[in-house]
Amino acid sequence: MRKWDGRLLGAFLVALAAIIWGTLGLVAKFLYAEGVAFEAVVATRALGAFLVIFSVLAVRRRLGTLRVGARDLASLVPLGIVSIGCFYLLYFYTVQETEVGTAAVLLYSSPAFVVVLARVFLKEALSVVRLAALTMTAVGILLVVGVTSPSELSVSPFVVLTGLGAGLSYGLYSVVGKPLTARLPSSTITCYILGVGAAVLVVFALPKLGTLAGLTGWVYLLLAASAVVHTALTYALYTAGLKLLEAGQAAIIAMVEPVVAGAVGVFFLSEELTVTKVAGAVLVVGGAAVAQIRLSKPRRSRLSSDEGASLR
Repeated sequence: MRKWDGRLLGAFLVALAAIIWGTLGLVAKFLYAEGVAFEAVVATRALGAFLVIFSVLAVRRRLGTLRVGARDLASLVPLGIVSIGCFYLLYFYTVQETEVGTAAVLLYSSPAFVVVLARVFLKEALSVVRLAALTMTAVGILLVVGVTSPSELSVSPFVVLTGLGAGLSYGLYSVVGKPLTARLPSSTITCYILGVGAAVLVVFALPKLGTLAGLTGWVYLLLAASAVVHTALTYALYTAGLKLLEAGQAAIIAMVEPVVAGAVGVFFLSEELTVTKVAGAVLVVGGAAVAQIRLSKPRRSRLSSDEGASLR
C-alpha cells in the first residue's frame, strides 16, 4: 500500500468512527428518557464493548495477541483509565451539568491538546497548514453548536474544568495510543483499554446499576447497540485509522463528529438548522481536508513491513 493511499484509508476509518459517534447523542437521549442513569450507560457501553472484542478474539483463536510486554502494559493500563474511564465520567458529568452545546465546545478543545502534546512527545511538526486546519475546525465547531462568545459559557469554573478535562483525556488517546499502534494490533489495544476503562466505570456506576433493571426489550437493544456499535466498532475503527495517520491529523478529522451530531439533531430531534450552523459544518469538514495537505512532497522510500501490512 502506497503511503498516500494509507493516509486516505486512515482518514476514512477515523471519519467513519466519528460519524458513528455523532449519532450517540440520539441514543443517549432515549436511554435517559427511560430513566437509565448516565453512570450506568457508560459502564454498560465499556463493559459490553470489551466483552465483544474479547469474544471476537476468542472465536478467531487470537487471544495470544493479548500477551504484551511490561513496557506496553505500562502504557495500556493508564490509557484505559484516562481515555475510557476518566473521559466518559468527565464528559457525561459535564453534559449533565450544562447544555450539550457547551459540553461539546469544551470537549472539542481536544485537538488543541493533541497538536501541542503530539509536538512535545511525538515530535510531530506544528506546521502552518496544521494550525490553519485547527483554526478552521475550532471556529466551525463554535458555529455548529451555536456558541459564538465566551459570555454564553455561563457555567461554574468546576464544570469548565471537567469539560476541558474531557477534552484532554479524549485527546490523550491519540497521543499515547499512536506509539502503541506501531507495536500492537489495533484489536489488542482496543481490548485492553476497554477492559481497564470498564473496570473503572463499573466501580463508579455501582450505586446506579439499579436503573438498568426492569427496562423494556428495545431499551436493552439500544444499550447493546451503544456497546457494540458506538463503542467496540468505533474504537476499533479509530485505532486502525490512527495506525495510518499522525495523531494530530486523526484528532482533527474526528472533529466531523459534532457536524453529524448537529444533523441528527435537526432531522430526528427537530433542532433548528441555521445558516451559522451550515457555515460551521463547512469549516469543520474543510479543516479536516486541509489537515491532509503537505507543504512538501514526501520523498519516495520503501515502506517498512509495519507500514505496508494490512489491518488484521
